[in-house]
Amino acid sequence: MGQAKGPLVSLMAAVEGPTPLIILPHDNPDPDALASAAALQYMLRELAQKESVIGLGGIVGRAENRAMLKYLNINLVPVKKLDLTNGAKVALVDTQPGQANNSLPPELKPTVVIDHHPPYADCRCVPFVDLRHDYGATSTILTEYLRDSHLTPESKIATALFYGIAAETQDLGREATPADFAASQYLYPYANKRRLGKIENARVPREYFRTFRDAIEEAVVYDKLVISDLGDVLYPDMVAEVADFLLRLDEVEWAMAMGSYEKNLFVSLRTTDREANAGEILQKVLGSRSAGGHDMIAGGRVKIDGNGLEREKVAVRVKDRLLRRLGIEAPEARDLVG
Repeated sequence: MGQAKGPLVSLMAAVEGPTPLIILPHDNPDPDALASAAALQYMLRELAQKESVIGLGGIVGRAENRAMLKYLNINLVPVKKLDLTNGAKVALVDTQPGQANNSLPPELKPTVVIDHHPPYADCRCVPFVDLRHDYGATSTILTEYLRDSHLTPESKIATALFYGIAAETQDLGREATPADFAASQYLYPYANKRRLGKIENARVPREYFRTFRDAIEEAVVYDKLVISDLGDVLYPDMVAEVADFLLRLDEVEWAMAMGSYEKNLFVSLRTTDREANAGEILQKVLGSRSAGGHDMIAGGRVKIDGNGLEREKVAVRVKDRLLRRLGIEAPEARDLVG
């Protein structure tokens, strides 16, 4: 393990043994989850010659995320091809046990949990746990491990972590902490700026623009909240992307987008109110195991069993519950664009 120090020493001890490690980010991983998983895999290999695979429980749909996989050589293995029975060693990254957004079987206890979200479950029986909900990104935690490892950061890993932090904190402008700034500053000299540019400006298909057109046409303003129901989406990440976009409307403090994908209604909630807690509010709306997040960003999903009529009932119920949680009574609905 060389000169490794800090939590990294305990992490390496927890994963010792011949059993390969399965690194499991949340099902539809964003840049923060992808970068964190790749960085963990890199350090395990370089420091302990530990074999690992990164599992994919859902889909990588967003163009920037697919570009990360392509330009930074991040390899994912579908969960259905992995052995997640008892005896498997699993590291949860950017997610936690009991959350609906990952594919960890309920009966399987993870070996490692690393996340920047508030604690959602009792992890006292997990050999290694590092939860830092006061950090803006899980990539920041992995960057600190990288510094403690005394490894010279490999360019692709540094680029992934740098972009993971930037994407999660909107270029250090949303929920960023001094730790996030320090991590970005450390990574920048090692990051490949050309590849970073290709990721940030990834090409998108025509359907992408159709979705944004429909999102704008369907958006409705209720006092300080704007909501858009996207109907069926090509990939779940599109819902979060639209919610971020709608929050730019200057007359609202909250934005929510909803979209259906494979019998799930995905919901993303955003706010400009730094005194609020979007994660707690969305948990109250969808249920504690169906949602999670931070003060200003949150996401979740609800199972939809049945036809389109039931889907519409669920969407209306989510909207009405959110309006009540935000104290918006008898709202006047106004189309975003006429």
